[in-house]
Amino acid sequence: MKAIVVQEFVANPSTLVPISISSPIPNVNQYLISITHCSPQHADILHAQGKHQNNDSKKGWCFPPFILGYDFAGVIQTVPSDGSSHDLRKGDRVFGAAIGAFAEYICVTASSIRKIPEGLSNETACAMSGQAVSYAAVVNIAKVGKEDTVLVSGASGGLGSVCCMVAKALGAKVIALAGDEQKAEYMRRDMGVDRVVVQKGDWIEQIVTFTDGRGVDVVLDNTGMVNDAIRCLAYFGRIVILGFAARKGVMEEVKTNKLLLKSATLVGYRFGESGRRYPDEMQRIWDGYLGMLQDGRLKPILFGRYQGLQSVGRALGDLAGRKVYGKIVVGVTDIEDVAKL
Repeated sequence: MKAIVVQEFVANPSTLVPISISSPIPNVNQYLISITHCSPQHADILHAQGKHQNNDSKKGWCFPPFILGYDFAGVIQTVPSDGSSHDLRKGDRVFGAAIGAFAEYICVTASSIRKIPEGLSNETACAMSGQAVSYAAVVNIAKVGKEDTVLVSGASGGLGSVCCMVAKALGAKVIALAGDEQKAEYMRRDMGVDRVVVQKGDWIEQIVTFTDGRGVDVVLDNTGMVNDAIRCLAYFGRIVILGFAARKGVMEEVKTNKLLLKSATLVGYRFGESGRRYPDEMQRIWDGYLGMLQDGRLKPILFGRYQGLQSVGRALGDLAGRKVYGKIVVGVTDIEDVAKL
């Protein structure tokens, strides 16, 4: 099969190209999935560069050589031979997340995939597969209500844009942070938020003014800006860190005395580990998230056109260059061709 393999950590992931390697053979408890779509994200850049926490030489587990990529959608080719098929069958369309997604095939256990609901395309499911964390951060962790004003960092990206959509669906006022004026214009046109603020100059003052000097009730941070978030926060406000919030792989040092002065709550949310520890709660999260997708309150914002694994390098380059608004989805294999396998 073709795959994007990180033979050694690279400074510039846009140089990565697919190579031919042996197709994977599933273990007795694994599904073999033919991948139709994958979705590059900033964490993939950090994985390729060796800057992600998963690459840590002492506590990490992701080291070269490995197949890059995480979010995917596809079609089941074989089910586990040990009988643990969990009501999934050959030919079912599924989406999921596992290292190794930039490839034509992947082997995963049941915990890594979910069946795509009727009415959702593989492309949509892939675009939204990694964003359940956004839904959970807004609904379960921040507990956003219609009386809240919410600030979202990285709002033009995958996690941030869904945070905005979910908060708006709950009736909150939403301030979306943009990295530049071009993205801000797209966001004002497409996202339906209450205010878009470009993160430059007096942007914090703009937020404080918008809230009549009170500050925001909630900050959803997926970029690594907790110290700035504290300055924007109302008294008794709350900050939720989601995703791998590290600018260029560098974790922020938080001034805890300023948390004290605002009586602020700061919560880090590790979505995957929470799901492993509390599976019943995770199922309720997925039910709520997929319900919002099916009734149209959540919709993917897709950027550009990327077809074939050979376009993954270009996608990573566009992400690194901060050109992307919304989500990138790469078409790997035509779904009709997969169905014939």
